[in-house]
Amino acid sequence: MKIPKFAKKSWFQPIVFLLALVALRTWGSGVWSVAPSSIQQAANLYVLPITTIALLRQSANRLAARLSTSTLSLSYQTKQPLLLGWILDSGASSITSVVQQTPGLSVLSPKWFHVDGLHGAVFGNAEPSVIAQAHAQHLQVWAVVDNGFNGSLSHRILQYQDQQDELIGNIVNLAVSNRLNGINLDFEGLNAEDRWNYSRFVSVLANQLHKKHILLSVDLPPDYVAGKNTGPYNHQALAAAADDIVLMGYDEYWLGDTTAGPTASLPWLRMAVDDFLKTGVPARKLILGIPFYAEDWTLNKQGKVVSSVALSATGTEQLVTQLHAQVTWNAREGLYYTTYQYHGMRHEIWLEDKRTLMLFTELARNDHMAGVATWYLGLENKSTWLSVLHTLRSPTLN
Repeated sequence: MKIPKFAKKSWFQPIVFLLALVALRTWGSGVWSVAPSSIQQAANLYVLPITTIALLRQSANRLAARLSTSTLSLSYQTKQPLLLGWILDSGASSITSVVQQTPGLSVLSPKWFHVDGLHGAVFGNAEPSVIAQAHAQHLQVWAVVDNGFNGSLSHRILQYQDQQDELIGNIVNLAVSNRLNGINLDFEGLNAEDRWNYSRFVSVLANQLHKKHILLSVDLPPDYVAGKNTGPYNHQALAAAADDIVLMGYDEYWLGDTTAGPTASLPWLRMAVDDFLKTGVPARKLILGIPFYAEDWTLNKQGKVVSSVALSATGTEQLVTQLHAQVTWNAREGLYYTTYQYHGMRHEIWLEDKRTLMLFTELARNDHMAGVATWYLGLENKSTWLSVLHTLRSPTLN
């Protein structure tokens, strides 16, 4: 290829760059909806044309190597955020069916394994056909290993190094033998006294998995007292060891509460995210968990909760349609709200619908977080899923 002489001049590149920037800002409200607001943003967003011109000026014997470097740099800058989906179903056919209905999914996280006792006992089985099919579709598989909310059993394991190491060995063997891309560790209900022990467990487990080129993500609930981080989960230590931290952004109000409220509200979730970022979890390692369900609260005449039933996003939409219920948008909470009467009892529902989930997803996108995790696949409807997907993958300039 013969390069024009003017393209070799030192003044040529900055002029091209500035002309492109002026053009993008001129039509920023039209075709160029993602036009940069500064030269620095333009330098980051439109590095390819400038890099290409620079490559043309290199000698022929260096061109291939420089192109390779440029391609790697560009793919890093344009890396898409993760879209993880937990799934409760363990059977191959049911998992396959759900995955087919969730385009854009990048990580499948089945709840396959449960810590079942001492000496490394783990119950559960992976589905080889699901893993093979996921890999064929370029999906990662991060199998869940949970503790069944059993804080006492977890304490009996975590307080002894040999018990920890036996469990770590078994988890690593399961990950390797099943060709998993990652492990998603879900240890909930831990005792505060296990703070150091759990950090040690995660650190050693991550190290052993990394030797096998396997990732580790750790699920964590929001802290009860923001900014303190004095419970069993040491945010900074766990984030330093694991590849990703998943903030379980749900159950602001849940079964057992005496007051009705949303599964997750926008200000509550914003506070939880800020807390994690301030207490040692970098945004690039933080995945935001969002709910595909809501609670249907039954209240007595005094307004106290009598009972509640969890509804899927699909079930909530169907119920509201069936009852012809009037929904009201609560801008402060970032949710729709509705009430209805049934058998003389008042019901309240705070809808975690697609508009709310888009706002939640924007938190992850605008904070440049690692991605979003959805609890759980099968509860969503098509429009809800696509709203989350398109919001997460749309460009942001901040």
